[in-house]
Amino acid sequence: MKQGWVTTTLREVAKTQYGLSEGMNEAGDGFKIFRMGEVQGGRLIDTGRMKRAAISTAEFERYALRKGDVLFNRTNSFELVGKTGIFDLDGEYCFASYLVRLTVNRDRLLPEFLNYFMNSAAFQASVKAKASRSINQANINASILANETVRMPESLEEQRRLVAILDEAFQGIVTAKANADKNLQNGRDLFRSHAKSVFLRGAEHWPTRTLDQISTNLDSRRVPITKSDRKPGEVPYYGASGIVDHVADYIFEGDTLLVSEDGANLLARSTPIAFPASGRYWVNNHAHILKFDRLETQQFVEFFLESIPLDEYITGAAQPKLNQKALNSIPIPIPDSVAAQARAVELLDRVSEQTEKLQVTYARKLAALDELRRSLLHQAFSGDL
Repeated sequence: MKQGWVTTTLREVAKTQYGLSEGMNEAGDGFKIFRMGEVQGGRLIDTGRMKRAAISTAEFERYALRKGDVLFNRTNSFELVGKTGIFDLDGEYCFASYLVRLTVNRDRLLPEFLNYFMNSAAFQASVKAKASRSINQANINASILANETVRMPESLEEQRRLVAILDEAFQGIVTAKANADKNLQNGRDLFRSHAKSVFLRGAEHWPTRTLDQISTNLDSRRVPITKSDRKPGEVPYYGASGIVDHVADYIFEGDTLLVSEDGANLLARSTPIAFPASGRYWVNNHAHILKFDRLETQQFVEFFLESIPLDEYITGAAQPKLNQKALNSIPIPIPDSVAAQARAVELLDRVSEQTEKLQVTYARKLAALDELRRSLLHQAFSGDL
């Protein structure tokens, strides 16, 4: 270990505390309480629909969040929550039991340093290895968490130096990721804009059809399989966002177009909502299955669905859903001639190929930035910064 560094445990440098148990949470008057729904993207978000803890002011004091608190999500993601793990919201909030508050001994350790350390690959791997697991959730007990090893410089000044380096580097990574994310989205938007212009021009002289007029819906043949009942194999198992697993058997064979039936991506459109399936495969009940007489027609419809917003056809706020009736009601301008359909598909294919190259480039940049983040944390806690 580098000179001036020590190895200790979390319990020696920070007090761990569970939040309020779920049984103490009630809707109505009281103090706002952070629960699972308010942790979004690693941040605590006041959604405006938060549950309130019906507890006394004295009881609230035990669980009141204060600026500078380090908060750890002890279920599934095992991430620090809040701005870089440190609570920074104004207002009277308390926290539920899936969160652990770490009150740091500031004479020995900076909360900001602890945040970075707990986000390091080594610490995360150790926590995940010790977590207890049920069917749907993994948990780390607060007492087990308190025994986790912490490596740190004895000097607070050295801790501040490392935090300053990481702050500057991570801010640069955040900015670079935001730019790459924007360029990635711009690539998708560029294709959709071009495809939209193709279909708008075509609508002036192409007839309009609905999906039930040009395809056969095979939804009645879908069979969902719970994860525990799936037999592993090489057959793709499709869900709302594409392949979600591989299984031993199949229920479909040949070319079809799958269309997302539910999920947030119907509105976000960060991944395709219409995607082809071929060969042998299995589909669960989260994707519609459309069979076309000609592959050219299938490809034409795929491009069309990817080019238009679907908001007006989607129901449900908490769980967006595109039901079969709504899907069938979408008007599609499409030439009667298969040859004309093929020409449109060929044109859109060329544009799609170029935008996909851009997306691959920026996806690689995002992956490289994530690797840089991991590398910087490793160097920091190996004493190499």
